[in-house]
Amino acid sequence: MQNVDQFDTEAFRTDKLELTSGNIADHNGNVISGVFDINSSDYVLNADLVNDRTWDTSKSNYGYGIVAMNSDGHLTINGNGDVDNGTELDNSSVDNVVAATGNYKVRIDNATGAGTIADYKDKELIRVNDANTNATFSAANKADLGAYTYQAEQRGNTVVLQQMELTDYANMALSIPSANTNIWNLEQDTVGTRLTNSRHGLADNGGAWVSYFGGNFNGDNGTINYDQDVNGIMVGVDTKIDGNNAKWIVGAAAGFAKGDMNDRSGQVDQDSQTAYIYSSAHFANNVFVDGSLNYSHFNNDLSATMSNGTYVDGSTNSDAWGFGLKAGYDFKLGDAGYVTPYGSVSGLFQSGDDYQLSNDMKVDGQSYDSMRYELGVDAGYTFTYSEDQALTPYFKLAYVYDDSNNDNDVNGDSIDNGTEGSAVRVGLGTQFSFTKNFSAYTDANYLGGGDVDQDWSANVGNAANLLI
Repeated sequence: MQNVDQFDTEAFRTDKLELTSGNIADHNGNVISGVFDINSSDYVLNADLVNDRTWDTSKSNYGYGIVAMNSDGHLTINGNGDVDNGTELDNSSVDNVVAATGNYKVRIDNATGAGTIADYKDKELIRVNDANTNATFSAANKADLGAYTYQAEQRGNTVVLQQMELTDYANMALSIPSANTNIWNLEQDTVGTRLTNSRHGLADNGGAWVSYFGGNFNGDNGTINYDQDVNGIMVGVDTKIDGNNAKWIVGAAAGFAKGDMNDRSGQVDQDSQTAYIYSSAHFANNVFVDGSLNYSHFNNDLSATMSNGTYVDGSTNSDAWGFGLKAGYDFKLGDAGYVTPYGSVSGLFQSGDDYQLSNDMKVDGQSYDSMRYELGVDAGYTFTYSEDQALTPYFKLAYVYDDSNNDNDVNGDSIDNGTEGSAVRVGLGTQFSFTKNFSAYTDANYLGGGDVDQDWSANVGNAANLLI
């Protein structure tokens, strides 16, 4: 292995540097080495770079030498100074090649969270000053540099840094606002289920209720990518009020959730707290309007492993406010059935803080806005067993459009992290009234087609309908 610590055109004296295997000199004094490591040097090699290996794995002489460097290093290969390197014939035992020949892999050894795209993308690593070179160079690895991974790519007689996908830590940081929105959407659905159930089954006079909610999400907008599991609980209290030609349910609720988001080595532990006020008006003509307002706080702890094995972590907090509005009409099918077409709109508006990861990647605080529009239909039927007991199975089918056109600045570069698109929601559920004052319910939903697929979500809860 040949190692270079600083710029020095006379690091060693040789006519050829042969990168194959071992670490010896042949009978002509030419260096044979498996790895040529220039570290961060701007190194000029006034010798031929040679080996007899090929990139073709089907050949018996497949193999490679390794040129290793940091991302700020540069290697210039001038050859040994013969008059015509490109057309030289095999006239001597000393030099019978152009400035570079053979097969090589280029290894990037460093990793850092600092630096902009302009610092790395298409940066030249190697230049062979011989247009007739037939050497082939390919990537030995991917390196985490700033927000993206990079690898070596040959372009003619040069080798440059090719930008690849987001690093694991940048992917997690940019995915956090979308994952926060997923938690909030589950909470919105939980409040919505409570209000929907209050209109069906036995008479609901309001009271205390509690519900578990959870779900799994897969996000992919072509830039960010993640898998997320969410589990939470909501508790609420509400009351029934008659007035203005409507039956009203007015209440408040609190939600607490934990999320686990990951992709490759990236991991985010999420905590969420939300406070809700909500109401529903069910008019005599069977038109209803549901509404809610809320405040949410999200805390996210991020960790990942860099390409060089270094552990990186960081944390961020964000506050948000949101709203929900739903309107529809209950078509009664006899005394027990219903079909309810509805439309709804909801929005979450997040404001996060600036933060820096332990590897010096900087994330600017982001105002992340997400709107959801939904058109659907609910249908159900109530089976009454006695004056106090009833079972109401129900079905949901809806079209959903998420509008979340967002981007965030990482190390000064703007990167798309909005998740949006059209999706279809399908849901099944049931509500069982044990007595006039106590009921339980459960439902499950699937939502897929947009940038975020909700593989499943569930609500399991009960309500003690005590007049207050």
